[in-house]
Amino acid sequence: MITSATCSRIVFCILWLCVSCQICLSQDQKKFSYGILIDNTGSMRSQFALVHELGKAIVQHVHDRGPVSIFDFESQGIGEASKAIPTAKIEVAQDEQALNRTFDNIYVQGGQTMLLDAIELIGDRLTEKTADAERVVILITDGEDRVSQIRQQTLVEKLKRQGIKVYAIGLVKELDSKGGLTRPGTQSKAMDLLKTITKVTGGRVVFPKSNNVDIKDVLTELQLPLQ
Repeated sequence: MITSATCSRIVFCILWLCVSCQICLSQDQKKFSYGILIDNTGSMRSQFALVHELGKAIVQHVHDRGPVSIFDFESQGIGEASKAIPTAKIEVAQDEQALNRTFDNIYVQGGQTMLLDAIELIGDRLTEKTADAERVVILITDGEDRVSQIRQQTLVEKLKRQGIKVYAIGLVKELDSKGGLTRPGTQSKAMDLLKTITKVTGGRVVFPKSNNVDIKDVLTELQLPLQ
């Protein structure tokens, strides 16, 4: 005969198993937060239509897996002293239409690129606004940095402390020749920068080999973390 004490123990065990299973499921379902950098500086002018397409494709790919923030550059200053300052356009949003409208309102800006400073800004904002999520920075850029204040090693160490992974689509093909000028070594320097930052933070970088980019193939190769 099953006593009331035995029934109580059975009920307790069942409830404990249910709670344990729920905890395990919750732990398996990671939360993600994505910060996308749209490089809209002058060096990207000839590829900017592709940058837009890639940005929208990434949003479509990740927006239902976690909040998305979009960043770009805004020109500040005049002439040779002008800088492209990193700026937040929309933050912690999952409405695909609102995110796409943000892309539609991003235009090419002048000024010297502050790429490393932009990555630092995105990392700080994601950490501030989505501290309980796994934070992912996604760069769509040619990888050229000119006047950032933060040093590369300092940035990498900070990103590692924050637990942020950096992924990048490096549109570097045109770097060694811009506006009829030959600039040897510019492409390899940009590639090394993107390779280092993505590898050390646990992310990944993709370098499309031609201007005829298959966006689906790029995203497959990039392997963005999803919930």
